[in-house]
Amino acid sequence: MKNYSSKNFYTTIINSAHKISPSTWNELANFKNTKDGDLIGNPFLSHEFFASLEDSGSISYKTGWIVQHIILKNIDGLVLGILPNFLKTHSWGEYVFDHIFAEVWQRHGKSYYPKFLSAIPFTPITGPRFLLSKNINHKDAIETLLSSLKKLVEENKFSSSHINFINDEQTKYFCKDPSWFKRLGIQFHWKNNNYENFESFLSTLSSPKRKIIKKERREVSSKSLKINKLVGDQIKEEHIEKFYNFYINTTEKKFGAAYLTKDFWFLLISRLKHRVLLILVDDNNQSVAGAINLFDSKSIYGRNWGSLKNIKFLHFEVCYYQAIEFAISKSLETVEAGAQGIHKLQRGYYPTLTQSIHYFSENIFADAISEFLKIETNEIKKEIKSLEKRLPYKN
Repeated sequence: MKNYSSKNFYTTIINSAHKISPSTWNELANFKNTKDGDLIGNPFLSHEFFASLEDSGSISYKTGWIVQHIILKNIDGLVLGILPNFLKTHSWGEYVFDHIFAEVWQRHGKSYYPKFLSAIPFTPITGPRFLLSKNINHKDAIETLLSSLKKLVEENKFSSSHINFINDEQTKYFCKDPSWFKRLGIQFHWKNNNYENFESFLSTLSSPKRKIIKKERREVSSKSLKINKLVGDQIKEEHIEKFYNFYINTTEKKFGAAYLTKDFWFLLISRLKHRVLLILVDDNNQSVAGAINLFDSKSIYGRNWGSLKNIKFLHFEVCYYQAIEFAISKSLETVEAGAQGIHKLQRGYYPTLTQSIHYFSENIFADAISEFLKIETNEIKKEIKSLEKRLPYKN
């Protein structure tokens, strides 16, 4: 693919995160990987995370995630920005569902795939998608990267480009360009209102909702279960092996196949173990379930869960209540428990808007897409207002 230049920058494409040094990547991602309690930056934006996906074979040509990261350089060749980007041959593992667009393309005899996706694979976490040096004008940098992205779509006759779960700060750069369509979604995030402990959180809920949570936790605590929370050097290879067995058992039952390989979990935890909270559950000294979370200085992010036994309310305990307790103990601001899940609402998780940005090369569909997204956006805004009224907190 060609290089593109604009102003004082030019762009190029790399086919592996390893083409950029970890120190350069992490500096642009504002990420610091240490074990001394310094939790700067989101672990999902780190070189360690993207490299682990590649090295484990979780993303590859074979799996339909072809690395096409767009790199921003100055005239001296210094890397000043990265847009993590993939050529996709399907829409799995994205959490922004665009199958309706694929169907429209197919009905008109056109191919929707391949397409470009700028995102964190298999991870519906909001944040910056353009990883940029602090020493450059971000408006100019993003405009250059977007211009390159659009040219690549047009010249290669791809259907579209998508930037998923982008934060507000970077979304503003799209507002004046009508060729990019904004799409909203809803997740559920718990907010830490300076709670001293779990009981102080419960005290803010209405009596019926508080009783439900207490009942669920009593049900779990009444069984012969032991919940182990492991962080950093406490996590051993045997623990990762156990978690993988839970993950693969649950994922294959639910989805038929797992996106993330066994090697991924070992690589991820070995490289980012001081950002990992691994929760394992034993039943009569036999491990039966577990969940993995990553965290930074602001949030804990619940990612994957698995079990060998169906134990009532255990999923809620391990994935939601234990995460809340951890957030309170570490003075974290939020718990992000992944995509979807309206059942999180009555457990104190607030409905939260997410957003993605989309560019389509076929102008003939522009009016139809615009109308569809206008209707969808209105419905989502109505839904989030309705959900807010159903929150379990006291009035």
